[in-house]
Amino acid sequence: MDLAFAKGIKIKAFPILARAVQTELSHEVPFQAAFSVGKKRFRRAVDRNRIKRLMREAWRVEKTALAKNWKPDAPQWAVVFIFVGNEIPSFSDCQHLIQRATKRLEVEMAAEK
Repeated sequence: MDLAFAKGIKIKAFPILARAVQTELSHEVPFQAAFSVGKKRFRRAVDRNRIKRLMREAWRVEKTALAKNWKPDAPQWAVVFIFVGNEIPSFSDCQHLIQRATKRLEVEMAAEK
């Protein structure tokens, strides 16, 4: 995932920031995702874990739309989603934010090919 920060593309969909890089993954899947929430903004681990759970579920729903045209010989992507907001979002907010980020990711992926 360090490669995503060093060489990856940056996608801004405030309050979610995403970094993505085209890379070889160990399994035949189109994406590998990681989720992060800053400790400075959310001191309590329960809050950080709640936000990460919401983002993971929103990603699970949205990734099928991105992966529907993926073929096993196509490039694979590693994506890191970072929550930079100040308040715990609802699931519908989180889903909307991940949708915006994945649409921008889709545009960037098309440009990288």
